[in-house]
Amino acid sequence: ISARVFGPRRGPRSQCRGPPGAMAFNAGGPGDFDPLKYCIPGELTIHEVNDMKRAFDMIDEDGSGLIDAEELQGAAVALGIQMDENIAALLGPEKLDFDKFFQRMTAKLTPEDTVDDIMSIFELFDYDSTGTISFDNLQNVARVIGAKESATKIQEMLNTLDTDGDNELDPIDFYTCLISGMRIRLDEEKRSKQQSADQMARDMDLRSGGGASSSGYRQNSR
Repeated sequence: ISARVFGPRRGPRSQCRGPPGAMAFNAGGPGDFDPLKYCIPGELTIHEVNDMKRAFDMIDEDGSGLIDAEELQGAAVALGIQMDENIAALLGPEKLDFDKFFQRMTAKLTPEDTVDDIMSIFELFDYDSTGTISFDNLQNVARVIGAKESATKIQEMLNTLDTDGDNELDPIDFYTCLISGMRIRLDEEKRSKQQSADQMARDMDLRSGGGASSSGYRQNSR
């Protein structure tokens, strides 16, 4: 959800580095959780992974290492947010360990996702069932899942995506946002792969050309 709506992190701050203490975080005891396993270069930093782990541990009220919709709803209520049955759109019926929770939180939209899939995400954010997603909706869901986007950043995103100027996202705004973002991301990934392939071809040509020149030099020396 975080990756789909709040977007990937980019820039120098998004490196998989952090102070030594950041690598040993765990609410249950130091040394049991390694954020480097989950760090995504250019998208998620060690600090952001640790923030996500803290959010998971906060939701995991019984300390079982698994969370379900009931516990997530309890965490939302503790933050003063009423989510009701829409919370099932985030977790589904099964219990999740942190690995699965992380996968859900960082999942990206793909061409296989249907309109119903996207509307299920919309309903999660529209937890007060108004038919639109407001600034408060976005900010409160960010608090529940541990996203660290500032109020200013969330408002800027809302302003960018709001097509009619009412400071809310309707289903069309939301659908267009996710589909456009997916297309841009897929184009970037395709372009990056092509650049890598072109660079590899150039490197092979250089090595091949250098080898031929060296061989010719040895033959002339004889």
